[in-house]
Amino acid sequence: MLETISELFQEAYRRNWITARDGNASIRWHDRDHFYITPSGIRKQFLQPEMFKKIQLCTTTHATPPFIREAWKETTYTDISSNLRPSGEIPLHYGLQRQIDTDVRVVLHFHPTYTVAAMYAGIELSSLMTDFPELGRYTKVGRNVPVVPVISQQLADATINNFEMLQNGNINYNIVGLDRHGVVAVDTSPWRAFEHIERLEHIAKIILASKNLK
Repeated sequence: MLETISELFQEAYRRNWITARDGNASIRWHDRDHFYITPSGIRKQFLQPEMFKKIQLCTTTHATPPFIREAWKETTYTDISSNLRPSGEIPLHYGLQRQIDTDVRVVLHFHPTYTVAAMYAGIELSSLMTDFPELGRYTKVGRNVPVVPVISQQLADATINNFEMLQNGNINYNIVGLDRHGVVAVDTSPWRAFEHIERLEHIAKIILASKNLK
């Protein structure tokens, strides 16, 4: 699946959902005590599977439900075959990967243009599920995360909260918008997570084209 995620970054770059060094992703299999995350600072359209970082999950018990807050600070990471550092958004990915209720969890973070523009125009993305049934049927959209510092624990906390993540790892939504920043999508395969972003971006484009801003 690392190959597929790498291909999705090329596709996201082609669609202008990211610029060269933007975006990040992670993947975890439920029976493993680690997950893989994209590296920091590389040109993502040239991402390769061997560049991913292997992140060891921490087993400490200082829990702040529904996730282990800041446990990522005690973890270690290793290369697959590179000397790159993990994405700066590791607090976000660590929190979402720490507990999972599925066999596989893929987390994608991109910056799709129309979706970000819609939030900047004041649109609450979760409200679009009411007017566009195909969105609510196939993609559950959580509440927008307000403007908070990127690569911060504050961003991780707010995003995980808006996914409504429970202590057992279950989440109630597939995608959450980050105001002035982008989106985070979660599902059981890279393409399923990608489709949530694609579907929401399509609806955001329609809303902006209609000029019926609410």
